[in-house]
Amino acid sequence: MHITNTRGDFVVTDILGKLRNAYATAVLEGNADEAQRVLDQGLASGVIPSKLYLDVLMPVQIDIGARWHRGEVTIPQEHIATQITLRQMTRLKGLLKTRLKLGLKAVVSSVEGDQHFIGAQAVADFLSVDGWEVDFLGADVPTDHLVPFSKARGAHLVCVSCSLNGLVPVAAKLVHELKKLNPAPKVIVGGAAFIINPELFDQVHADAFAPDPQTAVISARQVCGLLNAENSLGLFLRKLGHSVHEYRKLRGYSQQELASSSDLDRAYISAVEHGKQNISIGAISKLAKALDVSIEELLIGAEY
Repeated sequence: MHITNTRGDFVVTDILGKLRNAYATAVLEGNADEAQRVLDQGLASGVIPSKLYLDVLMPVQIDIGARWHRGEVTIPQEHIATQITLRQMTRLKGLLKTRLKLGLKAVVSSVEGDQHFIGAQAVADFLSVDGWEVDFLGADVPTDHLVPFSKARGAHLVCVSCSLNGLVPVAAKLVHELKKLNPAPKVIVGGAAFIINPELFDQVHADAFAPDPQTAVISARQVCGLLNAENSLGLFLRKLGHSVHEYRKLRGYSQQELASSSDLDRAYISAVEHGKQNISIGAISKLAKALDVSIEELLIGAEY
């Protein structure tokens, strides 16, 4: 787990892949101290907390869930792994920089009958970091309790997780009941049921579908009217600039070294990193190549 610099040639190991493997081994063994040590190694290697949260904790938890369904992981193993991951989610969230409060309220929950809640917890965490006032209700919340609670809390947004196909009608009923409120909150749905079968989204009549926490944050701002064309571009440029900065630091480049490797001007690199530079796809491609990442990775980057 290292980056080697030899005469300007950078050999970058798959840090996140190695962290995922080591973290999965630790949590399946029920070794909470080792799991934390693995994440601390990631932080020491320059991986930012949001990447560890989204690209280590979440994929490992999803994989463990799938292995449990296949009978490869026992119930105690899955439960211990989940508890360790929940503690690390809380720890990493505490390391994220919280944005200014938006003055908007969100309720996040799994649908009635759904015992899975890790994904919903992640959405709640990243909405909170984004400046939302969030009520996270956890798993298996009855519709006839969730709807009046959302009204009483004055929720502008309700995020609903549904992990099983058989519970999609329950999600549809929940959305229908929420839309009858006056004023009605915006509703975003997510979870394995919709990720595996995107066509099911049309059955619930929600305002948006979010397959991951980052998309949930952007969708939340969009459906609640916080993103227009102008500030959407500004948000994109700031996100891209932050991503370039983080990958540059991870690779050990100075701005001048990145400029030379990408055949761009150093002042241009500085403007990009500060979110002040409108940028062409050609320049994005050059930066991605110089940083040894795909264009998709650079565009997704680190949201926080």
